Amino acid sequence: MTLTERILHGPAVPPAGICTAAFSGGADSTALLLCLHELKAQLSLDLRAVHVHHGIRGAEADRDAAFCAHICEKYGILLQTVHVDVPAYAAAHRLSEETAARRLRYEALEQSAPEGVIVTAHHAGDNAETVLFHLIRGSGLRGLCGIPPKNGRILRPMLEAEKSEILAYLQTRGEAFVEDSTNLGSESSRNRIRHDIMPLLLRENPAALRHIAATAALAAEDDALLHEQAAAAAEACAFQGGLRGLSAYPAPLRKRVYMQMLAALPVHVDPSLELLSAVDRLVMQNGGRISVSADVYAQVHRDVLYLRQEPAALSGEYPLEPGENRLYAGKTCIAELLEAGAISRNLHKADTYSTLDFDKIIGTPYFRERRGTDTIRLPGRNFDSTLKKCVQAKVPAPERRFLYVLYDRLGCIYCEQVGIAARVRPDADSRRLLTLRISRG
Repeated sequence: MTLTERILHGPAVPPAGICTAAFSGGADSTALLLCLHELKAQLSLDLRAVHVHHGIRGAEADRDAAFCAHICEKYGILLQTVHVDVPAYAAAHRLSEETAARRLRYEALEQSAPEGVIVTAHHAGDNAETVLFHLIRGSGLRGLCGIPPKNGRILRPMLEAEKSEILAYLQTRGEAFVEDSTNLGSESSRNRIRHDIMPLLLRENPAALRHIAATAALAAEDDALLHEQAAAAAEACAFQGGLRGLSAYPAPLRKRVYMQMLAALPVHVDPSLELLSAVDRLVMQNGGRISVSADVYAQVHRDVLYLRQEPAALSGEYPLEPGENRLYAGKTCIAELLEAGAISRNLHKADTYSTLDFDKIIGTPYFRERRGTDTIRLPGRNFDSTLKKCVQAKVPAPERRFLYVLYDRLGCIYCEQVGIAARVRPDADSRRLLTLRISRG
């Protein structure tokens, strides 16, 4: 089977329409671009290319850009060259230059090709190196799935092709390519795997690449099933911002649920085995709290697991704004001012929990952190209660620290999950009603 035939009959053949190839000028991306050019009419492709100049390797990088421009001009392929500053980005985000280059490269591809699909020149050798790289690092099942042939708009049509096929294709066509000198050294882990470990594996078994790819494909099927089952378990256990009853599920599903919860956080947290096991101990012992990262905590209270980023405490007073009031990460207080006739619910029941008579508020209402001296007189009572005791009675411990609490000139008039003050309770004479709703996410 020729390289062109392998692409045509592979799992990631590009559909008709705009197809943008990541084009570095190396052997792999040159072969991919030329194969797609051969298939352009047959697949009805609007073939384009993007070259990313990383701002490193000096004159060599300029040479690569010039080579890509020459090839695209020769074959009439529209080319965009995007310049990025990898060293500056790596320093600003505390990343290795290899990681920074990969991140910037994909960002540049997404921005330069907003329509159609994007194709990259990953091949079977890259796939095997990725599996070994994750295996050595101690990654779980997801890391052993290798490189997916499809990932959203990203397609990898040559993933089943071996490097020898790619080089043979270019030699047959008499096409040149450029060599990235950083790929020849042994500074990076991937280069050491490529130059030192892979030759030994291929000497042991010439079919090692195919076998690794087959194992990765089976792992990907298992991973997809576990992911689906974990999502269903999380949905079934959802309870007031946390998950209740996870201890009834098998350990592999529980840990997959923790991974999904970590991935949903606004900050990156590495789902290491040690961390997943620590969270699982909290769930199985039904209590406790651990730090997950600088400002992310996992806590179990009354069989409910909470995993969240905890923002800094409010440092002052924040006037109530109409619409969304975003004071805490992952939780918004939505305020709406309505005419009394716009609400049809019983004002003496449900509405008194989170609906206030706006005209009874003294001064400008504002949010701030609750204090130990705060008090509130709830509807139906003839005495004041400390806000602290009300919160302890009604709010789960993990949620007590960051509550939306509203005040006016005379004191507290609303506390999330506790209710409103009796003095701002709507009645039959109310004309304007302030409704407050907490939205998570």
